[in-house]
Amino acid sequence: MKAIEVLLSYACNEACAFCSQDIAWRRAPGLPFALVARELFKAAKEGYGAVCFSGGEPTLRGDLGRMLALSRKLGFEYRRVQTNGLRLGSPDYAAELAAAGATHFRVSLHGHDAAAHDALVKVPGAFAKAAAGLEDVMARGLAVGVNFVLTAENAPSLPAFCSAFLERGVKDFVLIYPLFEGDLVAHEGRMRIGMPDAAAAVRRAWPVFERAGAARPHLLNFTPCAAPELTPWMLAWSPHSILVLDAAGRPVDLYMASHDDRLRTGPCGACALSSECLGFKRSWLERFPGGGGLGPVDRVPEPGRRGARILRRGTGLFDAGRHEVARAVQPVAGQAPSGAGLRVERMTVTLDGGAGRVIEERAEWLEPLGEASHA
Repeated sequence: MKAIEVLLSYACNEACAFCSQDIAWRRAPGLPFALVARELFKAAKEGYGAVCFSGGEPTLRGDLGRMLALSRKLGFEYRRVQTNGLRLGSPDYAAELAAAGATHFRVSLHGHDAAAHDALVKVPGAFAKAAAGLEDVMARGLAVGVNFVLTAENAPSLPAFCSAFLERGVKDFVLIYPLFEGDLVAHEGRMRIGMPDAAAAVRRAWPVFERAGAARPHLLNFTPCAAPELTPWMLAWSPHSILVLDAAGRPVDLYMASHDDRLRTGPCGACALSSECLGFKRSWLERFPGGGGLGPVDRVPEPGRRGARILRRGTGLFDAGRHEVARAVQPVAGQAPSGAGLRVERMTVTLDGGAGRVIEERAEWLEPLGEASHA
């Protein structure tokens, strides 16, 4: 099963201090429904079975339910909404999306209590609404996961966060190292955390999952040299590691990786994963030159062997032949509103098992505004 991510727009009803998107991007309109429908028809015809709606904040779109319903009608088995959870706290909204066809939700939560979370997202009451929405979704028997972006402010409380939401019944966690881009740059004094310190916070939280007998969290934007022993749980550090697969090889989560703006530095030359790792983001290296105290990985870590696992080269899946596995469609970031139309880009990821490499293809075009929405 192949997975497509549809980033509807950059509009959002929070103002997270760690956001890697620039607030100025929110002025551009979103993808027109007609374009989304066209991309869904194309993907379904080409064998895609999973779709993820993201943003910005996708629940700001009044036509999100129509998109979910169309996805279900077209045969997408996995239909995920990634959200900050504010609207999920509204009465009956989760029920509306579930009735329309949502099967999975991923909720962004960044603190173990209201004080911590609300301060980071700059919306009073955000934690209460997101937590209530999360519990509503779980009560309806739908799959739910949480995203947690690590910062200097919330890293010390990561074990408490994991413990609190495991107790609420959450079983799917993604812990995210921040990108030094977008609006975070304006708040870097508060947010900045080195990757070794972030990895140390993750290690402190690991026993919480072990004691609970829970699945370990996935890690996004980390490189293996930050915590080699946790490599089997890392997403998007290599071009292969974009999909989380269940035991049957079906996608259960998607995080697109890109070769863009990735560089190698001191420790990379001697690293056992140098042929697979994408390297560091340029914005990170500008702040942590020479690798920020990280050293090379001395041996290739073993792939995970139990439960859901991250696609990796050499795991027996997609190792032979050529396979298109993922696609993302989104407005081109940073564009100003224009009467000429909306610039849109599509990225397709293909694995060439025989050659042992990943092929990224990008297409960009000008879409007539039509039904394009600022919401």
